[in-house]
Amino acid sequence: MRTDEREDILSSLKLFIDSQRTARDDDSYWKWSIISLHSAAQSTMAFHLSFGNDLLVMTQQDAEAWLTAHYNETTYPETQMDGFLNLYKKIKSNPILGHRFEPKGQQGKSIKTLNRLRNEFIHFIPKGWSIELSGMLGIFLDCLDIIRELGQVNAVRWEHEGQFESFKQLVETAIEISQSYASH
Repeated sequence: MRTDEREDILSSLKLFIDSQRTARDDDSYWKWSIISLHSAAQSTMAFHLSFGNDLLVMTQQDAEAWLTAHYNETTYPETQMDGFLNLYKKIKSNPILGHRFEPKGQQGKSIKTLNRLRNEFIHFIPKGWSIELSGMLGIFLDCLDIIRELGQVNAVRWEHEGQFESFKQLVETAIEISQSYASH
C-alpha cells in the first residue's frame, strides 16, 4: 500500500461518503462519518501547511529540533504531526500560496466540535451517549467547505490533474450527501 496526505484526503472522503450513505439505515455509521471527516480535514490541513517543507505540520518542539539538526548538520530527529486544533490555528495564521484561511460563520466551532467528537470516539471511556444528529449536518458542511477551500488553493500541488479532479468530485459528492440529509 502506498499513501500520502493527498491519498489520505481522497480515501477519507470516500469513507465519509460511504459512511453517510450507510448511516441512512444504520445510525452506528455516524461514528465513522465523524472519524473519516476528521481524517480528511487533518490531512487537508497538513497538505496545505506542508508547502515547501513540513515545519508547519510538525509540533513546535519537533520543528525546532529539526532546524537545530539541520543547522548543525546532525542527524534529523523523528518528528510528529502537530495536533488537529494546532493545525487549524496554523492555517489561519500562516499564508500559504498567498492564502491565509479565514473562517466563515461557525467553521471554527464546527472544527472544534468535530475534533472533540472524534476524540471521544477514539479515546472513549465507556458511557452512554447521545448525539443530536441534526446539528452534525452543519458541522459536516462547515468542515467540508474548509477541505474544499484548502484543496482548491493547492490545486497545483496535487500529483496530477486526475487526482485533483477526484478530490473535487469527492468533496462535491460529500457536500451533496450532507445537504440531502438536511432536506429530510
